[in-house]
Amino acid sequence: MKQENKVKKERTGAEGRLALAYAGLVIGALALGGLLLLVLPQSDYSPLENRYLTKRPAVTVDGIMSGEVQDALTEAASDQFVLRDGWMKLATTSQYLMYHREVNGVYIGQDGALFNKVVDSDLSGKNYRSNLGYVTAMAEQTDADVSVMLIPSPATLQKEKLPRRGVTYDSAPYEMTGETLCEADSVRFVQVREEMERRLHEGKKLYFNTDHHWTTDGAYIGAAVYLSTQDKSIAPREDFDVQTASDAFYGTIYSKIAGLSLIRPEELALPRALPEVVIETDGPPADALAANGEKTMPTLNGIYDESKLSQKDKYAVYFGGNYGRLTIKNPAAAGKGSLLLVKDSYANSMVPYLLDHYEQITMIDLRYYNESVPALTAQGYDEILVCYEMSNFINDRNVVKLIR
Repeated sequence: MKQENKVKKERTGAEGRLALAYAGLVIGALALGGLLLLVLPQSDYSPLENRYLTKRPAVTVDGIMSGEVQDALTEAASDQFVLRDGWMKLATTSQYLMYHREVNGVYIGQDGALFNKVVDSDLSGKNYRSNLGYVTAMAEQTDADVSVMLIPSPATLQKEKLPRRGVTYDSAPYEMTGETLCEADSVRFVQVREEMERRLHEGKKLYFNTDHHWTTDGAYIGAAVYLSTQDKSIAPREDFDVQTASDAFYGTIYSKIAGLSLIRPEELALPRALPEVVIETDGPPADALAANGEKTMPTLNGIYDESKLSQKDKYAVYFGGNYGRLTIKNPAAAGKGSLLLVKDSYANSMVPYLLDHYEQITMIDLRYYNESVPALTAQGYDEILVCYEMSNFINDRNVVKLIR
């Protein structure tokens, strides 16, 4: 009995020492991480995530009393953690190797295709109907020809690329609702799905693998379909001299999975044979990334900001980003009319294919445009096109601005 008690005490003592050693190791690692957070240089920007990082705040008595310092320190500790990008890549890669095909709300599909997970419960049918109502209400107050074109979300047209058990929302009911509500109020609902499905079956790449946007080929199809509804013919694709601008394109969805190394970069192509145009804006891009909160105007070569091709967010090569309002004037198209394009970023890559058909194209992004839209439409546009990616339009809370 005494021998058993002795063995138990030795075992208990060993377990206690092991527990203390483990606790000491954890506390030491946390302390070292905290110390390094205070002494190592801080990073301003994460190319992996395509965003600016929170840095250590200035410590003040008022800040401590209000809790702002503590909150900022928590964010800074997360953003400035030692070897943060490496740990994030390791975590994502580990999940992938354990056959997880949904990481951070992103499906990792076939052929390296990435999809934002959007299911029916993520979408508001009520908000969708309200948004369509705002469009038709706007149309009643203008003599312009008004159209709505909602681009199918990538996963809805490429379900065969989704991982096993991957699901996406069904866009068909939304398209039927859109067509019914719009046509009843003399607003054209432009169906682009059928043509895009046909081209996908032909092997065309209409969406990026690593980004939620369509490619320049997808945008060309969208422009062709819209122009056909206006009895206008788009020039053959080869006339636009589409060239590869970068072979190292990684999009915004790729950033969500922390740069999974198994995903390959893509080509970003741009149409180069475009008319000379004059660009007018209401200021710098509203979504421009700026560490100090200041934004600067990009240097545009026509409609392109070529500097973006050497940065992470290469899709911003179109105009340098998204503006509240941007106007394009094409002197070579004098007398061909004007277009007001109410849009999200999907429309940016479609605009090059519309330039030859309009003397003026004004683009407004309702996320950033806070002036009166009725006052703008009163300027007398010949056409108004509301062009969004489908799920963006369904949930957008800014469309009400069309009638304010």
